[in-house]
Amino acid sequence: MKRTAVIGAGAAGMMAAIAASENSRVTLFDKNEIMGRKLLQTGNGKCNFLNTSLSPDNYRGSLKEEGIFKAVRDRYSEEFILDLFSSFGLLYHIKNGGYYPRSDTSASVNDILINELKKRKVDFHPLTLVKNIEREDKGFFLTLIHLKSDKKSRDEEKYDSVIIATGGMAAPKTGSTGDAYYFAKNFGLRVTEPLPGLTRLFSPDVFFNETNVRAEVALKLFIDDEPAGCSKGELQVTDSGPSGICVFDLSGRAAKALKAGKKCVLSVDLLPEYSEGQIVELLKKHAGISGTKTSDIFTGIFSERLSLCIENKMRKELFTDREYRFITSDEDIKLIASFIKDLKFDIEGTGDFNNAQVTVGGVLGEGLNEDLSARDVPGLYFAGECLDIDGDCGGYNLYWAFSSGYAAGKAASLFNWEGAE
Repeated sequence: MKRTAVIGAGAAGMMAAIAASENSRVTLFDKNEIMGRKLLQTGNGKCNFLNTSLSPDNYRGSLKEEGIFKAVRDRYSEEFILDLFSSFGLLYHIKNGGYYPRSDTSASVNDILINELKKRKVDFHPLTLVKNIEREDKGFFLTLIHLKSDKKSRDEEKYDSVIIATGGMAAPKTGSTGDAYYFAKNFGLRVTEPLPGLTRLFSPDVFFNETNVRAEVALKLFIDDEPAGCSKGELQVTDSGPSGICVFDLSGRAAKALKAGKKCVLSVDLLPEYSEGQIVELLKKHAGISGTKTSDIFTGIFSERLSLCIENKMRKELFTDREYRFITSDEDIKLIASFIKDLKFDIEGTGDFNNAQVTVGGVLGEGLNEDLSARDVPGLYFAGECLDIDGDCGGYNLYWAFSSGYAAGKAASLFNWEGAE
């Protein structure tokens, strides 16, 4: 029977091993002692594993541009993944636009995958680092480091196919340390520099001098004054910059731009559900009170702490030509209304990999076929976060992990060296 090695026992690796086991004997290697270590942390331990409104617009990267994402999704859609989990025995429900395990614990998703691997007799080697992959005589041999003993050995098994699913660089404590990039480069594939994604942004703006302040907003990211993305959701104000899921969704694009030396500006609409004219009328209701301070006109509209954040920014930017004082004119009201519909913040950095949920960048799509095999290396496959594609927050990246894992596993199990070269 054919032999397949899967390197990495995360979401993509486990799914790849399951799919490959249908037509091949599978050995699964991981440097961790347990499978799915990063999966267990997903969604604060609740595991939003799919989204109800998945679209290519939720993704970025060369695998989308090369049409590989579409090819994988056409064969292994979100409905396919849901049916697959149901066949494994997982109960799930929909909450806030996402699919969650019925238990609301990520352990349920992880355990159901582990059970399926056991049923299919996948051979799991924990605490085993794959140091090198050698291609020899229509097959592959692996060099291993056994982390318990720190001993190095050459696996005597010859594998017909190898699937690399070691993850990217995000959350390195879970074992994501860029191993896939080393293997890819050794086999001649190009890798774009990995950067942190789904993380916070840093800004020196005076607005960010409070903590635990939240607001429902609409965001727009500008790169060198050109629009580069938008999102909606809860903004979290921290003492060093903006955070929250809506910020995370733009952070990968900001990271790429900043790395390229480009200017990044975040525009925040604090009242996206109201027009500027409606806000003017709202503010006028408070401005008619004798001696009303500028911050007082936000009573009933924003929390006191958010109002203070806005006031700090207005002192620095809106009333720079005169002393900050009481509201005296309709023109002031219009200025303030326009201001809170478009607060602009210079972005100077993002969170690092320790605080990132996903990796932006990775193995480029130009070197891959639609089944995620390497174009110039028969029998070699890639899956999951190590590839140059990343999605928004909300189950999109886990969908890619599961669907790409299944696609690579299925293709690898059917691979035949006859006529491959």
